[in-house]
Amino acid sequence: MSPITISGLGSTLDTESIIENLMKVERLPAARLEEKQGQVKARETALQGILNKLNEVGSALQALRSPTLWADTQTATSSSTAVTAELAGGAGPGGYQVEVTQLARGAQRTYEFAKSEAASQLTIGGQTIELKAGATLADAVAAINSNHETGVSAVAAGGKLVLSARTTGEASTVTASGAGLTEEAAKARAGQDTLYSIDGVAGQSSSNVIAEAIPGVTLTVSALTAGPATVAVSEPAPDTKSIAPKIKTFVSAYNAAVELIEAKVGEETVREPKTQEEANKGVLFGDGSLNSLLAGMRQTLSESGLGELGVSTGAPSASVTAESASVRGLLTFDESKLTALLKEDPVGAKEAISGASGFVTELEPLVEAATKPGGGISERISAATKEASTLREQMTKLEERLTLREERLHAQFSAMEVALAKSKSEQEWLAGQLAGLSNKD
Repeated sequence: MSPITISGLGSTLDTESIIENLMKVERLPAARLEEKQGQVKARETALQGILNKLNEVGSALQALRSPTLWADTQTATSSSTAVTAELAGGAGPGGYQVEVTQLARGAQRTYEFAKSEAASQLTIGGQTIELKAGATLADAVAAINSNHETGVSAVAAGGKLVLSARTTGEASTVTASGAGLTEEAAKARAGQDTLYSIDGVAGQSSSNVIAEAIPGVTLTVSALTAGPATVAVSEPAPDTKSIAPKIKTFVSAYNAAVELIEAKVGEETVREPKTQEEANKGVLFGDGSLNSLLAGMRQTLSESGLGELGVSTGAPSASVTAESASVRGLLTFDESKLTALLKEDPVGAKEAISGASGFVTELEPLVEAATKPGGGISERISAATKEASTLREQMTKLEERLTLREERLHAQFSAMEVALAKSKSEQEWLAGQLAGLSNKD
């Protein structure tokens, strides 16, 4: 902090303005250091943004060569909403005719419930249910449902106690007894199995989930079929529906990286910048390593036969401009071409993507070299971080020197003011003495 001074006591000079102007000159190197530090930080930020985009490209490439992406899978579908099919493992490919003529259900019993003025007991499924004196139907329902060992669920319906077996099938039963219970036998329902046929062969199941009728396929039936429903199991093959989104993700990531790099290497510097923002422009203008990376990626993809996968830089036309994808090296994706190739030649598609000469195999080393820790762009970011730190240290030291310099200037001008004031006082005294001698004469 500058010392407090009173300017011009002895000299009538505005010493504060003089010191301020002198310090402006002295601070020019500090301003240049601050501007340079801003540029270094801008370069670091730009490189980090490019690194992030290239890492996304790398992740998309890794996903395309993942073994799980290309593993053989099967699907099971049903022609009827009454029957759903789900693979439980490998299953024999082909179509199966499934007909359902009866659904499984659990046994059900309905009872009149009489409230007892004294404490009472019910026996449900061999379990004793304690009821307090004056227990209502709702109290009985709650007490039964709180005991899961009874094997039944209870509801109050139309003022009656309805007990339903928790399991389905012919073997399911409901047993209940107690002084307050009277069964309505006409409403009793016995448990029953699901009755079905697979390709004309009859079968039955205690559940509406049929696990063994078609080896490797679990069927769930929810309604009777009007006729045979077709359950189709596909041939083992890669899941083509999951490959196209992975290609689309790569194309998007690649284009984003290319656009950012193009923007940074094409941004020109501002001559005689007036603001830090202007000074930060063009910090990567014409960057040789980034231009080399762009050229390498474009050449690799141009030689990789991506066209058969539906990936290209767009068809040339008379309307091509400098901003067209074909000129800028951006990719476009025609999913229908990839779908057709995967259907006709899935092995060829895999080879074109992640095989020995596939575009993933060719492009990945370029991206890895640019993004690996301690090398490529990461090394440049670390260098920029160190340079910014060095500049901060230089600025701190320079600011300390400038503070001392300003203090010295204040001290020097203060001393000059004191000396001038003293000299002026002595001159006035001498003039007075001389004037006194003249008066005596």
